[in-house]
Parts: sequence; C-alpha cells; structure tokens
Amino acid sequence: MSVEVMRSVIEAAEGRVPVDTLFTNAQIVDVYGQRVAPGSVAVKDGVIVGVLYDGRDDAAGTYEATEVIDCQGRYLAPGFIDGHLHIESSNIRPAEYARMAATRGTTTAIADSHEIANVAGLDGLRFMIEDGRRAPISIKYMMPSCVPALPDEQAGAVISAADMQAFFAEHPGDVFGLGEMMNLPGVFMADPETCTRIDAANQTPSKQVDGHAPLVAGKDLNAYAAAGIIADHESTIPEEALDKLSRGMYVMLREGTCSHDLANLSPMLLENPARARRCCFATDDRAPSDALSTGMIDNACRVAIEAGIDPVVAISMASLSTAEAFGLDHGCRDPHELRGAIAPGKRADLLVLDDLTFATAPHRVYAAGALVAQDGTFVGEIAPETAEVAALADELRASVKLPKLSLDVFDYAFKPGEAVIDVIPGMAITGMVRPESAEDLRRIMLIERHGRGVSLQAEGADGDGPAGMGLVGKHIGRGWVRGFTITGGAIASTIGHDSHNVCVVGDNAADMMTAVEAVGQGGHVLVRNGEVVARIPLALGGLMSEGTAEDVAAQHDDFMVKARAMGIEPPLDPIMGIIFLPLPVIPTLRIRPEGMFDVTTFTYAD
Repeated sequence: MSVEVMRSVIEAAEGRVPVDTLFTNAQIVDVYGQRVAPGSVAVKDGVIVGVLYDGRDDAAGTYEATEVIDCQGRYLAPGFIDGHLHIESSNIRPAEYARMAATRGTTTAIADSHEIANVAGLDGLRFMIEDGRRAPISIKYMMPSCVPALPDEQAGAVISAADMQAFFAEHPGDVFGLGEMMNLPGVFMADPETCTRIDAANQTPSKQVDGHAPLVAGKDLNAYAAAGIIADHESTIPEEALDKLSRGMYVMLREGTCSHDLANLSPMLLENPARARRCCFATDDRAPSDALSTGMIDNACRVAIEAGIDPVVAISMASLSTAEAFGLDHGCRDPHELRGAIAPGKRADLLVLDDLTFATAPHRVYAAGALVAQDGTFVGEIAPETAEVAALADELRASVKLPKLSLDVFDYAFKPGEAVIDVIPGMAITGMVRPESAEDLRRIMLIERHGRGVSLQAEGADGDGPAGMGLVGKHIGRGWVRGFTITGGAIASTIGHDSHNVCVVGDNAADMMTAVEAVGQGGHVLVRNGEVVARIPLALGGLMSEGTAEDVAAQHDDFMVKARAMGIEPPLDPIMGIIFLPLPVIPTLRIRPEGMFDVTTFTYAD
C-alpha cells in the first residue's frame, strides 16, 4: 500500500472526509467473530474504511456519506470467492462468465485456464486474461501447471517451466499463482521439470501452488504437501479430506455440475466445526443452466446449510477461508487486493441478503463498492471488446483439425474380459470392470483433434485401408463404457478433459460418425437415428460459446431434454458425464487416443 493510499484510507476511516457509501441498518455477517451483529459499513474508493457495530461503537458517531443505503435489517455478507474453477467449463468467455457469476454473489474467482491452454497454449491464457479485464468482478488467473496433463498426452500445446517463467517476466502480475498440479508421478518422483514448475510460482503475486490429488495418501501425500502445494479439491470422503487437512493443506469442498462432493464431506465439519477455517468452496466446473437456476458458490452455501452446517460458518468458507488460503486477507498491501471479510482495509465486495438460506440470488451484489447485480439481474458494466481481445479470439476459431474418418473406424467388436469404464454418476472418478459380454455397454472413442492425425494421413498413414484405420491405437482410442446409457444414437464433444480431443459415446457406429462430423469447429452434438437433434456451438477453442450465459443455458436445457429422451437418466449429466471420461489424472479407467488407460498404475489397461 502506498503512503498516499494509506493516508486516504485513514482519513476516511477517521471520518475526516466523506465516504462514498454508507450501508446502515444491516445485520453484518462477521466472519472473523463468527457472528451476526447489527451495524453499519462505510465504503470509500471501493474499499471498506469503517465498520461500526450497534451497542459498541455508538459513541463514535456515524460517517458522512454521498450515498446512504438503508439495508432495512437485511444481512450484509462478504462477497463470495470461488476457490477453484475453469471458466471455459462454463462454456462461456470470461467477460460473460463474470456477468453470470456476479448475479449469484461471486465477486472473486480463482481461475485455472488449463482447458484453453491445452488447446491454444499461452495465447489462450492471454485471451482469458484480457477478456476478463472487461468485467467488474475480480478474476485471479492461475498459470496452468500441467499442459499437457501428463507429459505424453496429445494436447494442442506444451507449456514448460521455462515458458512459464518467460510469460511471468513478460506479463508481470497478470498471473496470480500456479494452477492445480495434476502430474502426481512427477511430484512423487521429484521430477526436475515438475519441481521447476512448482518453483516458478515464486514469480507470481501469491507465490501459491494449487493442488489436485484424488485418493492420494500416506507417503505420497506427505511428498505432495511437502512440495508446498496448498490445497486440493478432489476429496470425496471425509477421511480423505481429513488426511489433507492434517498435512496442512486447505480442502476445497467441491459442488459443481459434474461433481457433488460437499454433502459427502460435511460430516467432517459437523464433527468439528473448527475445521471449517481450513475449508473452502469451489465449483470446478459449473454449467450456466445450473449457475443461473440454482447458483454457484451461493449454491454451495445452501448445500452446506442443508447438511447442518451453521450459515455463518458456510459463509466463512465461501469467503474468508478462501482468502486466507491464497493470502488475500491481510498485510500492508493495496486494499483493493484484500478481501474475504467485512472489515476495514478490505475491498468492498458485499452481498445484501434477504435471509441466510440462499434459496434465491442475492438482493444486491457490490464489487469494489459498485452495484453489479440486483435480484439475479446484472446491472454492472462490461467494457467493450478491445482490438487485442478480438484478435486473440479470432485465433481460437479454427482449433478443430480432425483427420478423415471412415465408418470402419467406428465399427469394432467387444472382446470379453477387456477393461471397461464404469461411470459413477455425480462423481469425477470412474470404476473399471471386465465384463464377459457387451450387454448394457456403449462404444466410446477419443479422436485427436489438434492436427497430428491430419499430418500423418498426409504422409500416407492409412495406406490403402479405410480412412482413419491407420490412426487407431495411436491417435484414435477405442473402447467401451458402462453406465452411459444412451440408446438409439450418439453424443460427441470437443471438450474432453484435459487435452480436449473429440470424445464420442454411442450405441451404433453410424450415429457416432455423424456426431463427430457434426462438431465442426467445436461444441456438444447429440445425434439420434442419423439426425442431429441438439447442439451447443462452442466456436472459441472448441470450449466456449460466443453467446450469452442465457443462450448457452437454453441450448443446454434443450440438449438435456433430448438426451434424457435417449435414455441418459439422472443423476448422470449427459454433457458433464462424457467430457470427463478422457481425463487421465483421476482414477480409475479413462480413454486416451492410444486406448484405455488405468490411472492407478499409469499404464494402458489392455
């Protein structure tokens, strides 16, 4: 904090100069004192400069203000912080995500852009940063730590430790920290490149490294925590979460669209509420249809409260705990950078709430003191697209480079006893089974889409055989899945975590081929009996729409209706259910362009 800013804050805090806004008659959610208490809050230049509690600070008088907002007994809570998410997984660009998030009370997002980075490298990250600048909420971008997710993955880019260091030097302060470290073998084996990537976080403002450690325990967990990785969002049972808490890590209770872990983890907090200080909320992946209808971090608060967690504790996990995890809550720094609580010297991210049930969107949302949303409607400003943003976006519109494919590629037989992905609805992890027949199974394929197959075909990789057959087992993985019960058609997507090759699941070869051909330059496609019946276009990197959140939500709702009619039953999400099946860093069985991959042994299953 500069001396000039410090003096300005002190003058306002002492009441020697008028403040911009004074919130009166508020029930202040005090996340430090773990209470709700009546009082008033003064804001100057986007910063909270004064908090006065009734019955304690009455003798101090009040503040002279340009605007007085009578909260009429409503609750005043700190803005929510999403501890870990991928904006791209909302299928909308950052400025549009910010507009959507603001309506539900998220005023800060810790965003790992490894999705777009796996497609377009550091140019993709640059697009996210620049587009995010247009929005009134605060988006803290993390440098993707694992592009590709595993060293031999067939992604669209590679980001080395040297690349990270060069980017940090060229764009100082634009990247907040290092994103989730998914290369578990690299950490466990003290791989020099992995360790250098972790160390690169020291060039960022937070100097923090986020984590990704599903089912990691014992000595491996000791090594992971010892490397300085601060948090994990992959815990699914209380014992696993407590293992990580006890090693000094923060645990993010994930409540997204695909993964719903919060209710399962809540017994750990009900047993001892003090643990909440080291627990945060994260959405990870949240579809606009869910975000707009049931919320984001506010939804996590509601789920926590319904599980028996005290509302003030839930709000604390949604704000203060996350701020503390990333070093955003204290220090002699620019007050616009400090947040997570209603206290002097913090950024004025504030929520005016009718009650503490989170059944509806916040009554009002303020970001840095400015009103940005009211009763679920965005009322803030999104700055126009700059020439730099437009140029970066244009580069993302031609990212899908699929090889030529014949029907023969999609038509293959089941081999009794082969490894089959067992889908677990509502969870990112999968199982592995080895059935003796193909009954109740569906075909699944993963097709590399970053141009490798195109290049090999140009060199004659297929020989005289059907188009694409020469790529099978190299750039086209084929297998089977149980629990993805689509009937009479196929579903395909250019989103396939994390390398984002084209994944397709279906019950017949012809519809699978039609679905793949229909993805064009990106999107989710549903085919029934040879006809495309639903589509969500995602032209930006094959990940993000150029439409609004409402547009994508409507397309998603239509997609869901059509997919349900084809036998994909709840709780399985047709879209979120397919896009995680290629993710090679979460147990147990996944599909890669080379074939079926056992994440527990990091070997191919067959």
